[in-house]
Amino acid sequence: MSSGWIKIYRSLQEHWIWENEKYLKWWLDLLLLANHQDRDILINGELITIKRGQKHTSELWLSNRWNADRKQVRKFLELLKKNDMITITKSRQKGTTYEISNYNDFQGISEEIRTTKGTTIDTTEDTTKEHQMVQRKGHKQELKNLRIKELKKDINNNSDLNFKDFWEQNGFGMMLPIEQEKLLAWVDDFSGNREIVFKALEVTSEQGASKRNYAYVNKILRNWEERGFKTVADVNAAEEERRKQNEQKYNKPTYGKYNKNQKQEVLPDWFDKTEKQPENKKTETESESSGDLEKKVAEIKAKLAERDEVQT
Repeated sequence: MSSGWIKIYRSLQEHWIWENEKYLKWWLDLLLLANHQDRDILINGELITIKRGQKHTSELWLSNRWNADRKQVRKFLELLKKNDMITITKSRQKGTTYEISNYNDFQGISEEIRTTKGTTIDTTEDTTKEHQMVQRKGHKQELKNLRIKELKKDINNNSDLNFKDFWEQNGFGMMLPIEQEKLLAWVDDFSGNREIVFKALEVTSEQGASKRNYAYVNKILRNWEERGFKTVADVNAAEEERRKQNEQKYNKPTYGKYNKNQKQEVLPDWFDKTEKQPENKKTETESESSGDLEKKVAEIKAKLAERDEVQT
């Protein structure tokens, strides 16, 4: 149990958030969770300073803490952001950090505050190194438990958008909790659109086995994000356009040397007649040969007839 305290002003009763019991509870929790002094934490091997009035967390962690749906948490945080009550910094590598607006103005305190009994309260009593270490270890374990809980929730999801089932049934291997968390972060980046993230998984599954991994999925999603795609319809439209361009490319006329169009040779009208000429010549030659043979036969018969007369 953390010790210490925060300031609550009576003017809060006149604020719109006072009318909503759930939102009021969440807002007070955000105030209590925020650092009251700068604190260094380790994220993905990098030391990051979370300043006074800030808190490093995630929608997943808050939704489980408040036992609420992530969409409700996102809506609440966006509402606070719209009303300039917090600012939010999101990063797939470093997670989500919120900052209470004007925290120092409303929570500014002196190093020591004297009570009505004249005793002194040290406002930094819970900031010892030992206590910080315990808090960090507890927070890491809590995050780990939340990831497992979210993973089980997705496993039990019978919808067609079950990332884990598709991942493990299509040659990606076993899905790690960190991969699950990164895919969910992409869902957040696409305004809660799970379909487009699932589409990236489908595209990746059609590639070779060496490309079926989170790095390739991440590359596809980053490309779609840079091109301004918001939905699966945007992706399909771009794919159809690319297919048409490829068809036009491969249906273009062929080119010969020096990139000149190869024209089909047009044969003159007399080509067929010329081709038939040898055939006609052959017929005439055969006719001439037959005539010579008949003439020779006639001559031989005449000579034989003369010889018969002489003998008589």
